[in-house]
Amino acid sequence: MEQDIKTILIAEDEDDLREMYTRALSNGGFEVLQAVNGAEALEWLEKKYNEINFILLDIVMPGMDGFEALGKIKKDERFGKIPVLVSTNLDNDEDKQQALELGAKEYFVKSQHTPMELVEKVNSIFAQEARATNRRMV
Repeated sequence: MEQDIKTILIAEDEDDLREMYTRALSNGGFEVLQAVNGAEALEWLEKKYNEINFILLDIVMPGMDGFEALGKIKKDERFGKIPVLVSTNLDNDEDKQQALELGAKEYFVKSQHTPMELVEKVNSIFAQEARATNRRMV
């Protein structure tokens, strides 16, 4: 049976990191869309929210930062249910708490993990979502 390819939207302003994560996720079997800030991520969501299965969202970005984007994403009924993994180098409890309160599934500190660990984390979140969906169907 053919497996659906999942599409991940990456919002990351650092070119090297965005490309590195794109490569890792593509190698992990995902389709990847790229945005350089929160506003561009919202533009992608407006155009392709039916196709986007996951959002990897940096916090510190020019223009619209990740917190503002996350708040807008979670308030919109069209894409508010898309899982969001906040990916940042802000390693403090206040930022983590804010991200989780705004609706992020998890908080991922970039400097503490490899790109392969990111792919594992994304797969883990997809597995959690699938289990939750199966429980609701029973």
